[in-house]
Amino acid sequence: MMKKLIFPLIAILFAFTACTDDENQSINNNAALVGNYVLSTLTADVAVDLNQDTITDMELTNETNCFDSMAISFNADGTFTSTIAEVSFDNSNNLVCNTNVESGTYSYANGTLTITVNVNGGTATESQQILLTPTTLSFNVDDNDVAQYFNGAAGTPASGIMSLDFVYNKI
Repeated sequence: MMKKLIFPLIAILFAFTACTDDENQSINNNAALVGNYVLSTLTADVAVDLNQDTITDMELTNETNCFDSMAISFNADGTFTSTIAEVSFDNSNNLVCNTNVESGTYSYANGTLTITVNVNGGTATESQQILLTPTTLSFNVDDNDVAQYFNGAAGTPASGIMSLDFVYNKI
């Protein structure tokens, strides 16, 4: 159960696209990250048909509204809250979407985001490089993290996805 809850959040927050030191030099502390972010795009490396309407698209937000509520809030006190989509498929390969809210603490320095997530009475800590601009937070999830994000993806409309690019806009 702990893996089911933490892997989507870790995928969202930690499998970030690396950026050069030059890109991160001006944004390197918690104050730079503080704010509210909403998912604007979620792009797969291949076109898929999650909603089974026979039209494929690489932009997954065009395939389902499942991801519409995904958001992250980083607070000045070093805490965060994230709304994540928990995606799975039923026996007919119909997408099943639930949302979950996770929270914990974070620190951001020199382009590295470290979070500690509260999960089932325990905690898990992860660190990763992120790409942060004054208006966006973006990252990439690949291989095993994609499999964790799309629960039971083998044999489903999501089975061909090997990489996901997330872009959150700061609001």
